[in-house]
Amino acid sequence: MKKIGSRGAARRHASAGRRIIAGLQEILDARASGRPLRETFTVHTVEVQEPGHYDAAAIRQTRAKLNVSQAVFAKIVGVSNILAQSWEQGKRFPDGPSRRVLDEINRDPKHWGGMIRTSSTGRV
Repeated sequence: MKKIGSRGAARRHASAGRRIIAGLQEILDARASGRPLRETFTVHTVEVQEPGHYDAAAIRQTRAKLNVSQAVFAKIVGVSNILAQSWEQGKRFPDGPSRRVLDEINRDPKHWGGMIRTSSTGRV
């Protein structure tokens, strides 16, 4: 049985492989020339601020800015109810991506509060 599209995928992989090898050869050539790599290649230094650190009190304060239950807060942040409860109890702490979301909620709580829609029963 013939696999459909397998030749196209193989060509893409071969093309990517050729580009990688060409790039490595370029580095070898630059090093062999004796010139500093910075003269041959563009080098950028990027600094990214670390996300904030959140203890139980900071989690509760963040949730209070939205004026929502733990369950709604968990949905907004994209975690389970149990995990959000564990954060507020100080049993667990948010990981990097969750801390980034919490930073954004604290930066603009009005935007994040705007994500909340009530159902026809009036419950959130």
